[in-house]
Amino acid sequence: MDSRSDERLITAIVGIIMAVMKGRGMPYEPPFERNDAIDTLCMEIAELVGMLSPQAPLAKSPTLHRELRIKTIRSSLMIEGNKLDEKTVTAIIDGKRVLGDIHDILEVENAKRAYDLIPELNPHSIDDLLRAHRTMMDGLVSEAGRFRGGNVGVFDGDALIHAGTPAAYVPEVMADIFGWLEETSMHPLLASCVFHFEFEFCHPFSDGNGRTGRLWHTLLVSRWRPVLAWLPIESTIRQRQAGYYEALAKSDASGSGEQFVEFMLGVIRDSILPFSKPASEKELARSRALDFFREHGNGNVSQLAESLGCSKRSVERMVAKLKEEGILSRRGSARAGIWIVGDQSVTQ
Repeated sequence: MDSRSDERLITAIVGIIMAVMKGRGMPYEPPFERNDAIDTLCMEIAELVGMLSPQAPLAKSPTLHRELRIKTIRSSLMIEGNKLDEKTVTAIIDGKRVLGDIHDILEVENAKRAYDLIPELNPHSIDDLLRAHRTMMDGLVSEAGRFRGGNVGVFDGDALIHAGTPAAYVPEVMADIFGWLEETSMHPLLASCVFHFEFEFCHPFSDGNGRTGRLWHTLLVSRWRPVLAWLPIESTIRQRQAGYYEALAKSDASGSGEQFVEFMLGVIRDSILPFSKPASEKELARSRALDFFREHGNGNVSQLAESLGCSKRSVERMVAKLKEEGILSRRGSARAGIWIVGDQSVTQ
């Protein structure tokens, strides 16, 4: 049987299944069974999240937020084949002109705008999903912001490895998935992982499914705990890219999401770990100092000492160390210059 015959058969089967479900008035329920490994990971994540201090850098530091967002965007696009290095991605996000592949540069610009939408997106709105995809893929594909009009599949040579939902049924399937997401009593952490698999299994867009699915996963966990909006989930996925696709393939083959959900819970847990350790007073002071200079580019050491409640001498040593490490620099004269945090100038 050739690939076109496969597509016709799959379309017919999906149509029959959906007609039966609608005829019985059955709400959609993703095929998924909890197991001990999944429950253990959920408990570990809940414990780690509980250890995140409201004053910790992950919760409060604009400097860290910016660094993590840059890593997130670069990692998600690297998974899709983007070849720009971190320095170039940082420059693009800072609005600077760079040399490089026009397509790769546009991907970064679009992803930055898409991630900036997170605070205002409704995770249960298909219209907002289409808006996010349109922002992410604008100028990259002709169907940006629209469900695909043709069938898609993943092939190994002539063999069909995975067929996305037939195009004719994509709007209905996505409506079912979003309907389930809004009504489910499942824990938001679990629901975010199940949704991610269901989204990738459907493959609703002609392109950009991976990056949009990862964005939506971040959106969902951020609605559970806002601090997780900055969690570098995509960076951990990039480090385990082969495992990510293997987990998708195993869940695809079994028709149930356990393997992928377990993989993603492990990614979330390991992404939180570096930030769940109690920050030392020294680390908190450094973070607050950088935040001070980002907001007050023409501030001085005496003002910083007053803000931190430290002696001027200890602040002078801290500033000297930050300058030595290349994290902080001074542009202009001692009296009229401004402080620079990283590559970005800061003005009051």
